Amino acid sequence: MERSERGKVHLVGAGPGDPELVTLKAKRLIEEAEVVLFDRLLSPEILGWAPEDAEKIDVGKLPGRHKLSQEEINALLVEKGLEGKRVVRLKGGDPYVFGRGGEEGLALAGAGVPFEVVPGVTSAISVPAGAGIPVTHRGITTAFTVVTGHEEPGKDENLDWKALAKVGGTLVVLMGVARLQENASALLEGGRSPGTPAALIERGWSPEERLVVGTLGDIVERAKEADVKSPAILVVGDVVSLSEKLRPATIAILRPDNRGDESERIARDLGFRPILAPSIAFWKLPLPNDLLERIRMADCVVFTSATGAEIALRDAELADLLGRSVLATIGPRTKDALVERGLSVAVVPDSFSSKGLAEALAPRFKHVLLLRSAKGSAELVAILEEAGVEVDEVHLYDIAPSHDPRLDWLILRGRPDVFAFTSGSTAKNLIERAKELSAEADLRERLARAKVAAIGPPTRAELERLGVRVDIVPETYTFESMLEEIRRKG
Repeated sequence: MERSERGKVHLVGAGPGDPELVTLKAKRLIEEAEVVLFDRLLSPEILGWAPEDAEKIDVGKLPGRHKLSQEEINALLVEKGLEGKRVVRLKGGDPYVFGRGGEEGLALAGAGVPFEVVPGVTSAISVPAGAGIPVTHRGITTAFTVVTGHEEPGKDENLDWKALAKVGGTLVVLMGVARLQENASALLEGGRSPGTPAALIERGWSPEERLVVGTLGDIVERAKEADVKSPAILVVGDVVSLSEKLRPATIAILRPDNRGDESERIARDLGFRPILAPSIAFWKLPLPNDLLERIRMADCVVFTSATGAEIALRDAELADLLGRSVLATIGPRTKDALVERGLSVAVVPDSFSSKGLAEALAPRFKHVLLLRSAKGSAELVAILEEAGVEVDEVHLYDIAPSHDPRLDWLILRGRPDVFAFTSGSTAKNLIERAKELSAEADLRERLARAKVAAIGPPTRAELERLGVRVDIVPETYTFESMLEEIRRKG
């Protein structure tokens, strides 16, 4: 695309953080930009839409710490516009809702630089909505007020919080943490009832979103207990009570990262808001030199996980031989991993468990080869050998702690409604990592308050061994069935 002779600046709202809540026009302009000036807290995915050769300038601000002053940002926008560049000034939320977009527009207009505002989904409405709080609701309130929680020092006309208390309706306070105690006290002094429902929403629409609900009388104390940090939005009003029914249940998914996209899709399809926090990781192990011969000798080759199937089929020669072998899998997801790569599966048990698989194999085969994890269940081998089946075993991968920062966040700050465990290893490593972070007692308290789901009996047994109560085990031992059972039981 050729550069225009005259530059233009677009003041673009990036919405509350979720890339899917960015407008089509905003996305197109980011993709065409030659210069992008962006704020902090923007999703890396959104910024990643800009061309690789675009100049990207971080002008983000933190309370009390500015990389550039607003006057310097204005001057930089003018400078880039006068250079004939396609400039995107990318802001969270909407540029004209406490985003200083108006100031930047005036500076551009004064310098004769063409500009255009591209509205964004404002966090004032979307963040409460995402947390199950409509800012208006028939029969509760028909009005809402949006204010900033901290004001520019020295401003001539400060907000009259006591007057705001008398307005009624829903009050949405952006940047609501720094002066929470002062603002809540002023609302109480102005006549708002201490029993008025109130909520703080931290990092709305991000994977780290947290909701703290209370009343105007106790929200300050609850925020301290939960260690709420900026950015967070305060909502005051009776609509807050609707969050109990309207907010999607949050579910912590401890599966390894290679199942993340699949897990997130299934969870969202079933109405959950997923928190991906892998507690285990897979390490590929070297294949034995005689593996091909061992496959030829086996009556049946058995896979007990989709991960094992994916690892084995990376080797072209191995994949070719497996395509001419009799294959069995522990369940449908593992079968799908093979079928998707052009292989056929002869045996899938009715019960997707080690016991079910062993019972399906024992009557039909005398010599089976297991291709699986080094942490595989001993039960499968024991049942097969008891039935007179000769068992060979190759470990394709091992399981280790994930060291994933998302897991640490879950342990230290997460408050999911549901914990979903897909193996004993996911449970064991969660508790062990909590011990390492000196946060075991707090994690156990949150596990006790939440619902805990286990994908099958071995996972339930490990959780109970660890002292964790299990609420849900599906009849069919698959991840999707587990989430469906959680949804069914509410």
